[in-house]
Amino acid sequence: MYHVFFDRRPPRLPRVLYEQLTTLPPNVEVNVHTANGTYYNALFLGFEPRTNNVSLLVDRFYKDGGRSLTIDAAAITSIDLPVSIRPTSSAGPDDEEE
Repeated sequence: MYHVFFDRRPPRLPRVLYEQLTTLPPNVEVNVHTANGTYYNALFLGFEPRTNNVSLLVDRFYKDGGRSLTIDAAAITSIDLPVSIRPTSSAGPDDEEE
């Protein structure tokens, strides 16, 4: 008799992206880049590590308000963090306050 096992775990994320998502506080405005496009000024609502789901509020500056969006974190290519929560080593000379 044979046993078939299905691996239902989500794909592993790059360590840097996983650390960004797990340490990012809710209600922070970010730019999220995916292979299909970019979500500018999206409000980060949360990250569920067991399913790799990232919840965002996008298009909130339009007349009818924003819409919630859930995307797979594996689809994210990069996230632009606000200057106030970036690590000090990644802040460039253009990011300094005057």
